[in-house]
Amino acid sequence: KPAMSHFGVEDIIDFSTVERAIMRRLLAVLIVVVGPVAGEAQQDRTPSPEPGSLFLYPERIPLESGKFAPAERGLLFVPTNRSDPNSKVLGLEIYRFPASEQADSATPPLFRLHGGPGFPGLQPSLANDGYYERDIQPYLDIADLIVVGQRGIGYSKPNTICEPGNRLSQRCRDYWETAGVDLKGFTVVEAAADVRDVAIALGYGKIQLTGGSFGSHWGMTVLRYYPEIVERAVLTGMEGPDHTYDMPGWVLNSITRMAEAAAQDPDLAPLVPEGGLVDAFIATLERLAKKAVVVTVENPTSGEDERVVFNAFVTRPAAYGYSARISSRRGMPSWAADILYLYYGDYETAAERMVTARSGAGGGAPNYQTASFFMLDCGSGITPQRLATLEADPAAQVVGPLGWFYQSNCGAWDSDLGDDFRTNFDTDVPTVIVHGNWDVNTPLENALELVPHFKRGKFVVVNGGSHGALGEAIELDAAFRDALMAFYRTGDMSGLPDQVDLPAIDWEVPDIKR
Repeated sequence: KPAMSHFGVEDIIDFSTVERAIMRRLLAVLIVVVGPVAGEAQQDRTPSPEPGSLFLYPERIPLESGKFAPAERGLLFVPTNRSDPNSKVLGLEIYRFPASEQADSATPPLFRLHGGPGFPGLQPSLANDGYYERDIQPYLDIADLIVVGQRGIGYSKPNTICEPGNRLSQRCRDYWETAGVDLKGFTVVEAAADVRDVAIALGYGKIQLTGGSFGSHWGMTVLRYYPEIVERAVLTGMEGPDHTYDMPGWVLNSITRMAEAAAQDPDLAPLVPEGGLVDAFIATLERLAKKAVVVTVENPTSGEDERVVFNAFVTRPAAYGYSARISSRRGMPSWAADILYLYYGDYETAAERMVTARSGAGGGAPNYQTASFFMLDCGSGITPQRLATLEADPAAQVVGPLGWFYQSNCGAWDSDLGDDFRTNFDTDVPTVIVHGNWDVNTPLENALELVPHFKRGKFVVVNGGSHGALGEAIELDAAFRDALMAFYRTGDMSGLPDQVDLPAIDWEVPDIKR
């Protein structure tokens, strides 16, 4: 506040009145964008921000060295539903990290599209020591780096969170629609238009795209509808137009490739039964289908006894590991031991490992599901042909019926882009596709199906790579990292290899009593 000595009583009263007027206007803008306060009659108190309105403010990112790095953060207001001329706007969070002095100003900026859909925004990652130095800073010697938020999720406004007890129900949809949010605008096609609008608002004629998992799905949608703005792209963990539902057989292929590598470990090999680790797991499920096993172990956190049931249904998720998950290489070393404890009937050790892993889970902020997640994924959907193949896939007996979640929930959301959207398309935009052959989230076969449609593409298989294969290859293979950076700088693909071989996993050897 200004110094009191500079104002008389009348001036103080006038200043407070101005303050109150400003606060009322800001609150009214939030009510228009986010929706009314519960129980309050819905009415527009002030005009909504115009589509394309951009609010950026400076931030300083603390570094491990004790210094700071500059950034800009803010909201771009975009139409909620561009097919509706009377659509309200929503606030899309964006970060811009400025290029260093070493960067060539002619190089298009890098637009990073995160996965999910469920990206909570960049703030939680930036709070982790070393994240900026590892995942942001190296790219700033190339160009500006832009991180685009996901509509309806994280720090974008509104964040369409669902109540924990009703997050899979009609009640979540009803809540947001009653609040005046047009959920039909929450599709990946609208999200692609968001990328175009961010580029326009920041003054970029051309951009580079990089995205993984749902971010690749999002990036391919940008390539489909707005190829004129994309100079080049790097995509990983490929999720094509008709890949929202994972194919059980393809996921099992990824697990089998990993299992075959584990069986070659000289210390582990003597414990691997004839037929390999996947057959050992199948034999375990068949045994448990005939007779369930129940053991009681102590929870290491609470100290209380916990009852663990092993039958074919509840044990099937162990295909992905239970001491840790094989969605990343960090979780892979314990996988073979997990399978072997079950195969050799040491259920007590298996139960102890399961309970220990569960007791260490959680913590931090609640991870609420959102209406936007359901609308985005259910909108992308699945073709009847792929659904029929998925439902007939015998591998579901091993890795689970992977379409059940969407089949159980998407009917309540009435969100579908149609089979034309799910048809693959050709693109001439220079694109590097990087995919791990052990990826169980988006299996390698996704990429194999899509690669022929990238007419100026380069396909790099990361042997031993998980869902995070791009980051793993950058971290563990310097030659690949340098070649990829050259592509970002100039578009030159000549230095990129056909494959990257990651170091062997240091597999845990279980203490099996036979």
